[in-house]
Amino acid sequence: MCKKLLFATIFLCTVNNLKAQNLVNLSGWVTGSDPIVGFRNVGDQSENSREWGIGPHGTPVVLWKSKPSGNGNSDGGFDGEDININHQKMYRFSVWVKKSNSQDGATYIGCGHVNHLSDLPNSNPYFWAGDLPKLDKWYLVVGYVHASNDPSTESFGGIYDGSTGQKITSTTDFKFRSNYPLAMIRTFLYDDANTADCQYIYGPRIEEVNGNEPTIASLLSVENNQTDVYFPGKVGIKTKIPGDYDLAVNGKIRSHEIKVESTASTWPDYVFKKEYDLKQLDAVEAFIAKNGHLPEVPKAKDIEANGVELGEMNKILLKKIEELTLYIIQEKKSNADQLLELKKEIEDLKKK
Repeated sequence: MCKKLLFATIFLCTVNNLKAQNLVNLSGWVTGSDPIVGFRNVGDQSENSREWGIGPHGTPVVLWKSKPSGNGNSDGGFDGEDININHQKMYRFSVWVKKSNSQDGATYIGCGHVNHLSDLPNSNPYFWAGDLPKLDKWYLVVGYVHASNDPSTESFGGIYDGSTGQKITSTTDFKFRSNYPLAMIRTFLYDDANTADCQYIYGPRIEEVNGNEPTIASLLSVENNQTDVYFPGKVGIKTKIPGDYDLAVNGKIRSHEIKVESTASTWPDYVFKKEYDLKQLDAVEAFIAKNGHLPEVPKAKDIEANGVELGEMNKILLKKIEELTLYIIQEKKSNADQLLELKKEIEDLKKK
């Protein structure tokens, strides 16, 4: 139960994080065929609709459906409305796309208001255009628009297989124009005269690349209703700053079992070896009087400032228990020796 609860918590927090990062307004993304806020139809209204269907993660979602009318040219899809951005930062653009029936026409995924990475102007930019590798299969298309002052000429985008998560081909990146504060995303079907074809679009996203954006692996798999979830990056629950930790939780954790890995060389069995230097109790007493805590045990103010590493603390506590056991054994032997001497003295007195 607790493992399921922890998974559900991670799932919900990550999904909420996905929604919070996305700059594209999807509030009007509901079923119907009328134009909605944030998007302009590409092609005739009859070629555009939104309907329930099975999304890339195997769950029912609202999909944008492009259905060619047979007249060629623009055959359904959208141009996103302009979004305010900081042209001195990099942004990631992504969208899920699936094509059915035939490979007629071509799929286009692009943006606007950008230059080539070489700084040459581009009035009609596309991260990628062409035929998706397979029909009836979801693909995540990702492109990046670099900061206007970024000298990089390397493209980082790609098309990812929605089933395997593998990057199957690269896409073309662009660069923002200097002092231009707007961005947009567009996805559509073009030049498809086959009226039996359909193209489905889901989850358009624009997000600033700042370290808080969800990973590509998260976009590919986090919303999948699977038992095991892989996070290639750090995870924060109720915190956006996991710091040096792979999992940071700003709150309570409840579990049936927590296992901390250790190695035989660091586990304190060495305390029982003959060569171990067990401090005299007088030395331990002097240390406590001076420092107010046992040797090797962290101070209270350090614990308050930095917390406790459970694995390391368990080793320290076990070491102290083992040392205490040795002190008890020593005391027992000492008492036994003293008792023998006392019995001998008593016997001597009786004889006298």
